[in-house]
Amino acid sequence: MFRNVKLSYTRCFLPAILFKKNEYDVDGTEILNKTKVGGWQGVKDAFKNDEDGNPSADVISITSTITYSGLLGGLYGSFLYSKRAYEDFFAKNQATLFQNQFEAKSKLQSQVTLAMARGVIRWGTRVALFCGPFVTIVTVMNAYLNDISTFSYLTAGTIVGGIARIHIGVKGLVVGATFGGILGLLVGLITLLILKLSPLSMQELHEWQSQAQKDRDAFFIQESKQSVVFQYDQPAELLEHDKRIENIKSQENSSK
Repeated sequence: MFRNVKLSYTRCFLPAILFKKNEYDVDGTEILNKTKVGGWQGVKDAFKNDEDGNPSADVISITSTITYSGLLGGLYGSFLYSKRAYEDFFAKNQATLFQNQFEAKSKLQSQVTLAMARGVIRWGTRVALFCGPFVTIVTVMNAYLNDISTFSYLTAGTIVGGIARIHIGVKGLVVGATFGGILGLLVGLITLLILKLSPLSMQELHEWQSQAQKDRDAFFIQESKQSVVFQYDQPAELLEHDKRIENIKSQENSSK
């Protein structure tokens, strides 16, 4: 069964470093032979839609980062809050008398479920609101400088970390900016190391991710048209009825 699954439908779920360049690629060339320019024109090109009206590769990368970071943060928050709620329930109800075990299980399940929901919302939004501006600032600076450098990650981490702790005061602003800058610098170093080990550049990775998204959307559209559920929207009886109506209208027009 897995032999019939094409690579283009599965590569969007796998790391890009697992794949090599196409055998027909020429060293020194870039995808679509695009020449990037720096400055504000480079920033505009990074967020401009392509000729088909689809979002650019940088925009897709930003939205994917926000989505996946929010999901990971939500999973972490649900695990953390549910574990805490589970332990608090047993700690606070040692001397509580329940009518039966079903009542105790029901209250425990309700408390853990609510705690999981709170964890998903709080941690999911926190991580997404941190990673979203971080990646956006990095993308803007890289497009403006027309290069990928650790300075972009350092600046983005400093700005986002400072804003995240500005509600505490000046001390929180300094601590948050320092911690965010260190974290951003580490992310930048890891990113450059991965790019050095990978046969693809950052622009090629973004283009690869964009093309994978297009292939996945096209695959889902094709499968939905061939599915049984989609066929119920246009049954054979309805299509035959429409043909009869068209024939009647054509005959009336010809008679006139």
